[in-house]
Amino acid sequence: MIYDGEKGDIINQYVAFTKIYNDQIKLHGRTRKAVWETIHICRNQDVLKEYLEQREKEVVDIMMTLFDDEYILRTYIASEVKEASEKAARKS
Repeated sequence: MIYDGEKGDIINQYVAFTKIYNDQIKLHGRTRKAVWETIHICRNQDVLKEYLEQREKEVVDIMMTLFDDEYILRTYIASEVKEASEKAARKS
């Protein structure tokens, strides 16, 4: 588990970024808007500001890829569960 770290250090900033990101997901879902809002808020609050200014597009691309991977995994699991349920129903 990552703890908050010292105020302003990289761990503290990363934890702050994650909290802001989670809040934005609650508001906007797993969308590009949530990612952009997270970056905007973090830059305004000096959370990973320099990194986000230099690599904004890269951060958005990575986070959107994570959404896509998570969606694919959830879809696969749902289809496997459905298939197993159908197979069990046919055996009954």
